[in-house]
Amino acid sequence: NLGFEINFDSKSINIKPKNHFETQTIKVESDWSSASYYYSLVALSSALKLNLSTFKNDSLQGDSKLVDLYGSLGVKTTFKGDSILLENTNKTPLGVYTQNLNHTPDLAQTIAVTCLGLGISCQLSGLHTLKIKETDRLVALKNEMEKFGASVQIDNDHLYMTPSKTLNPNPTVKTYNDHRMAMAFAPLKTKTNLIIRDPEVVRKSYPEFWKDFENI
Repeated sequence: NLGFEINFDSKSINIKPKNHFETQTIKVESDWSSASYYYSLVALSSALKLNLSTFKNDSLQGDSKLVDLYGSLGVKTTFKGDSILLENTNKTPLGVYTQNLNHTPDLAQTIAVTCLGLGISCQLSGLHTLKIKETDRLVALKNEMEKFGASVQIDNDHLYMTPSKTLNPNPTVKTYNDHRMAMAFAPLKTKTNLIIRDPEVVRKSYPEFWKDFENI
């Protein structure tokens, strides 16, 4: 939009400088992975509707696959201009929720916890990079979901979760200095009481709102 000449090759991006360009207002698309926590909240709340902006129907972000992933978990996405409306359809899988998240690994924690809250077994694959994130997210998920009564098995690339019939009340969820652990488990408050330890880790995702987690 600003008229810069940009060249891509397999290992580099080259941008040629300009001495002058016209001032423009550019609307930057929001981060789809940050929207995943709201998708989870809607999935776990039968009557909830949420509007979020700014998101594009033809987004280049890999995590925009949320629309399809959560469509199978009972969340309908409607695009309206540069915003989206999320609605709970109360339609969830009858069997095991099975997904390969190789191209969307940052969604794994949120999806696994959503399935736990919905009482749905899940089989997630493509998770080999989760072991080298802020923490070993596969081990962290297993440890924390089992506090709610779930049965969880993991290997280098997979997570298999079978929920209990009822969620154990009042567990304390460790965050492992990982913002996505805190954000992924927060929507589960709609299903049972829980405590999130060290909530300030969400400053990485939501620096202006982290104190709201003190009430979770």
